[in-house]
Amino acid sequence: MPSKQKTLLFLAGFGSSLGSFVIICACLGTREWVSSKVEFTGTNYSGHADVVLGLFWTTHLKTVTNGLGLDTPKTGREVFQILMDKNSVKIIHILVVLLLVLGLISSFLGSATTFLNSVSNPYLTFLGPLGVYVWTATSGIAVLLAMILFAVNTEANKLAKVIADAMDTSSDVLGSTKNTYGFSFWLLLLSLFFNVVTVAVIFYYQHARYSQQIEKERPMETASRDVILF
Repeated sequence: MPSKQKTLLFLAGFGSSLGSFVIICACLGTREWVSSKVEFTGTNYSGHADVVLGLFWTTHLKTVTNGLGLDTPKTGREVFQILMDKNSVKIIHILVVLLLVLGLISSFLGSATTFLNSVSNPYLTFLGPLGVYVWTATSGIAVLLAMILFAVNTEANKLAKVIADAMDTSSDVLGSTKNTYGFSFWLLLLSLFFNVVTVAVIFYYQHARYSQQIEKERPMETASRDVILF
């Protein structure tokens, strides 16, 4: 059976790993990744299109602010259906989803490993602290890469403008775009924080255990020296 100190510390690591898992689930399931305002100009009117983008679903609302034109009601479509013919944008978007799925699986395996260590002392090294480090690091790296790629796809490839152009049936000319990242995107930072907490807790346990072993060995070393001197 594990010591009380190990049980408490690994339970804390389990809690933070589980928190990371839950947050990634929430980010995959919600649709507030980025809200964009795309300016457009028509024949005798102008306005903006509001695009709210999730990983799998997006909505589009067109509002005329100047001139003679009609607003269009809010409509929604599947993101991958829109990006079907946009190879570079679609590939990056797929990578974002795959990286988040990898982060989700890694967080689950990390939480399972920490819980296993809180109730037992596994014989296999990979099921011990090493396993926690590997799964937590994999999750953190995957989530960080997903955030970077999503931002690159949004800014460099003008993802909102691509969505607005595909969902607008008129021949309006699209102009500047202003992007505001939503809570679904920023929550991933909390997932990264939980990963750091997990690593810090397990590292503290290993450091404390190493210090205890050193303290236990010192009397034996001193005794050996005394015998040799005698």
